Amino acid sequence: MIRPYLTLYLVETMTILNNDFLAATLANQDKMAPFQFEFPSGTGFVEGTGILRLEPKQDASISLVLSVGVHGNETGPIELVNQLVMSILDGRISLSVRLLVLIGNPVAANKATRFCEVNLNRLFSGAWKNYDGFEAKRAQRLEKAISDFYSQAKEGATQTRLHYDLHTAIRGSMHEKFVVYPFVENAIYNQQQLAFLAASGIDAVLLSHQSTTTFSYYSYATHGAHAFTVELGKVQPFGENDLSNFAALEDSLSLLLENGVLAQASMSEMRIFTVLDSLVKDDDSYKLGIEADVKNFTQFEQGYRLAYSEKSEYLVQQTGDAIVFPNTNLPIGQRAGLMVRPVALGDLKLN
Repeated sequence: MIRPYLTLYLVETMTILNNDFLAATLANQDKMAPFQFEFPSGTGFVEGTGILRLEPKQDASISLVLSVGVHGNETGPIELVNQLVMSILDGRISLSVRLLVLIGNPVAANKATRFCEVNLNRLFSGAWKNYDGFEAKRAQRLEKAISDFYSQAKEGATQTRLHYDLHTAIRGSMHEKFVVYPFVENAIYNQQQLAFLAASGIDAVLLSHQSTTTFSYYSYATHGAHAFTVELGKVQPFGENDLSNFAALEDSLSLLLENGVLAQASMSEMRIFTVLDSLVKDDDSYKLGIEADVKNFTQFEQGYRLAYSEKSEYLVQQTGDAIVFPNTNLPIGQRAGLMVRPVALGDLKLN
């Protein structure tokens, strides 16, 4: 069966055929020559495969990065952002913010796999230096794209830097749409961003407990951006996503793109979780004491033997503690899951 986006689309001189940046990227996964073009509300720059910078005609105070496909098989957000790009390029959305769109791993997307050699979302903040191969080179290129983008803002202008890295999860979740808030040393969280996420249909927020090598943490730690890993449901193949499931996010992003306004909603219904521990695979015998279809944020009783190997075991510390991102199909030394605990919104420090 031929996947719908593998039909050959070529980048024409000075334009993107049918304004379909996704199709052009997948058809040119190895190399896309840079070029500049005009669209109704600004100027576009294709800066390489899966790298598209859109500059509005008027001065803008917001520099927004939307990244998708860092894991190639997470197709829903890719299709969503491609629709937004098409709306900008054909004039249905009049762009008022600076926008960088990144399709992270087009080679894996064409193969319908999470990654080719190594998990791309563990290679940022310079971690790519420890690896060889395609994903390592791609992480380096994506870091440069973001660094260049933020530095290209008009000199002297006050810029709000945003980065929403959109994903879907391997498994289902008790909270279908949730975000990972990068580790903040002073533990003071941005109320405007949380209210924007609530308006975007986000059900839960996971507060990271340490620095990482994820894409969103790179933008936060290196460039001071408000940055989040956004999980939007479960992995589906290209063409099988119900994009109506992303309607709230699409609406809030459209408002941001067109008016430079961050939609706001009450955070009272959002669940907040803090990370207690990382479960690390320490041996080939490492196992999780759960079924393969257990959902993210499933809670356990105190003392439950959740992970074990010939070298170690992990017992649940407190009733109500939950697991997120469980996965043992990975190399020794990598994270096999996160243990999280609910906290009250009122206990957070907000600015």
